[in-house]
Amino acid sequence: MTTHHLKCLTPRLAPSSSPRGWKPDEQRGNRHDRGYGWEWEKTRARIIERDSGLCVPCGKQDRTTMGTEVDHITSKAEARANGWTNEQIEADANLQTICESCHREKTSSESNRGGGSR
Repeated sequence: MTTHHLKCLTPRLAPSSSPRGWKPDEQRGNRHDRGYGWEWEKTRARIIERDSGLCVPCGKQDRTTMGTEVDHITSKAEARANGWTNEQIEADANLQTICESCHREKTSSESNRGGGSR
């Protein structure tokens, strides 16, 4: 009987596992400094209720996943670069419920193309 041994394939990662453009809180400010205080918590609860607690991106792919976070559909940085007002950026129409996995993937994609909000 022949035994086959598989070599462990270690992915080759960039030296930093943080998305490009990501900055620590010491540079970008804490969540309250960035506008995520009490008013945001009320908005967040309203958006999650509006979306029935389900991840909108997952729903677009016929998956049903509970969303625990609220995301700016068009990132703050991209919206500002396009001349949006703060009211447009924070409008309910620019917010969606999102699961942690989709949020991480979206933020990474935005950071890689230079449109992230961090």
